[in-house]
Amino acid sequence: MGSTIDDAVHDEVDDDRLEDMIRDVGVESFAEAHGYGSMPSYAETPLYPGSTNFTWLSTVLRLMNLKAINGWIDKSFTKLL
Repeated sequence: MGSTIDDAVHDEVDDDRLEDMIRDVGVESFAEAHGYGSMPSYAETPLYPGSTNFTWLSTVLRLMNLKAINGWIDKSFTKLL
């Protein structure tokens, strides 16, 4: 069975760099922007109706992981979004 982009992303996420992401964004900004209190609901909320593989939280963390791994500046990351 061939490898897919999703497999590669899952592998990278397994090598999670949450601490790097929080450091890059700043602890205070991360807490305010993502609202730790609402994380449990975001962890269970599908990214789109019918999605069984991706939640809002998993998607945000994957994007932030890509930003941290690739050293993207805020301007280029914003353009991506």
